[in-house]
Amino acid sequence: MTKEELKNLKTATEKLTKWESSGKAFGHYKILKDEATEEHLDAKKKIDHLYEFWCLMRIIDDLRVNYNIRLVSKTRRDKKIFPQNPGNKNGWAYFTIEHKKDVNNKFQVCYGTNIKLSLAPKTTFAPDISIQKHDSTDDPDESMVELIMDAKFKYKNTSALPIDQLHGFMQRVNALQTQNAHTTTLEFSLFKDILANCLLTNGKALVDQEKYCKLNKIKQVERFDIGTTYNTVG
Repeated sequence: MTKEELKNLKTATEKLTKWESSGKAFGHYKILKDEATEEHLDAKKKIDHLYEFWCLMRIIDDLRVNYNIRLVSKTRRDKKIFPQNPGNKNGWAYFTIEHKKDVNNKFQVCYGTNIKLSLAPKTTFAPDISIQKHDSTDDPDESMVELIMDAKFKYKNTSALPIDQLHGFMQRVNALQTQNAHTTTLEFSLFKDILANCLLTNGKALVDQEKYCKLNKIKQVERFDIGTTYNTVG
């Protein structure tokens, strides 16, 4: 990733976070912007976080065409809004969305928070993005989840997703029982073809795994990036 590409990612992320009436980017972006530098000791991980957050805000930006969106924030001493590593949902912010034409069509959109398994409560998964039922609790299990998405950043956009990331994501889908994600009533605007459990990446998909993806109810979304047209595999 060049300095210019990093700058473009920061600019695009900041623009997407200005959906509130104030016109100012809300706090989480500011933390990521300052940390995501090529000089940072843990640069790759921090830029990964920035891309994950850009994906979240790109999804929110598409949903706001059809939904009224509210940020449900929690009071924290450190003034952080979203977790930068997997964390329990209680204490972190999330979005609620309610369809503009159907008040019964509503969900929560959560970012990086843990979802436990009802039969093994100490086992948790933390998708980068999870669409949860509107009445999901602060300690959700798989019964409260509609679909999940993970974001995988590639320093070189010619790099493909490794097969182990595909397998890991399939495990999450099976564990959280979101195989019917495509049947949920969530209504995207431009992203209608990613109403699914999705692996989002700015790199390339494993095209030869398309049948395997369909069998396991997931999609790879390649070239999901600034100024590009994405493509789905699965």
